[in-house]
Amino acid sequence: MHFGTWFNSPPPKGNWIERYMIPSLIALFLVAVTTILIAIALRWLILGNVGVLYLLPVFVVAMRWGLIPALICAVVSVAASAFFFYPPIFSFKAQNWDNQVDLVLFTIVAVATSHLASRLRRKDEVERLREALIGSVSHELRTPLASIMGASSVIANAEGVKNDPHLSTLANVVREEAERLNHDIQNLLDATRISSDGIHPKREWIDPADIVNVAIERRARALASHKVRVTISDTVSLFEGDPVLFDQAIGQILSNAAKYSPAHSEIEVDIRHESDQIVFSVSDRGAGMTREDQTRLGERFYRSPRLASTTAGSGLGIWIARAFLEASGGSIAAESGGLNQGSKVTIRMPASKVPAREAEATDE
Repeated sequence: MHFGTWFNSPPPKGNWIERYMIPSLIALFLVAVTTILIAIALRWLILGNVGVLYLLPVFVVAMRWGLIPALICAVVSVAASAFFFYPPIFSFKAQNWDNQVDLVLFTIVAVATSHLASRLRRKDEVERLREALIGSVSHELRTPLASIMGASSVIANAEGVKNDPHLSTLANVVREEAERLNHDIQNLLDATRISSDGIHPKREWIDPADIVNVAIERRARALASHKVRVTISDTVSLFEGDPVLFDQAIGQILSNAAKYSPAHSEIEVDIRHESDQIVFSVSDRGAGMTREDQTRLGERFYRSPRLASTTAGSGLGIWIARAFLEASGGSIAAESGGLNQGSKVTIRMPASKVPAREAEATDE
């Protein structure tokens, strides 16, 4: 087991011996080791306040085993520093006024450190539980949702339904809402994967025009009520990245552009080469962004307060896109002229020198 895995693993949940006795004994051992190391260091170094060094075992115990063992570690650390290092040596009485103040301050800081580290530990456990719950629920929803999407698609294309405007509208609403829910669930699964497993991109040569056209085709339903115009510079070349991750990232941006702009408005996609970067810009004629929106772009679960109540969403799309792009060495930024002035989201990917064989394959 790696140290990081051990350090971040949940504290034992067994009886009081496993939860408190064993961690307390380990805390005593860490204090003893710290005391020995300080005594050795004092032979060659002049240390002003040795009590500060005892905060390390206090913090480690608090993060690994919680508050009570950490408090025991803090009390023993205060006693050890007074007994071994403050005159009179081998006595718990500190005669010097400065030493007494140091001990009092160290006690306060050690207790506060124990409390804060323990709270950090609990917060981390809650976050892991939430990620596990989101992942589990999302997986459980995928199967029935796939059935709903398939059934609604069949019903919507049935002759009897297509000839009845009311039934056709109802079937299409069911299908569209099921697809929206499926998109949100996919976002939750991607978010869980990013948080728990990290991202491991597979680097391949990507044709900018092809990847953008494929992304548009896959979001044809979401973009159906908009006119999408793609402009590609003649100087654009291949770039290295993960095509699956890039497709998902630019797909999130295209979906957002359609979601937050009025029907029948234009969405522009511009692809160009700037110095050592391939730049993708997606512009819309939609709701625009405030300065706060631009600053907080890509924050997890952030949604603009003025749009959260009127437009469905999870606040994960741009966060996921940013994570996917940064994992491949890219970046994402946004700009807007203000409210109802539209937005432009720009992706920048590093341009690499294309091997001759790849260039020949592209020309063919």
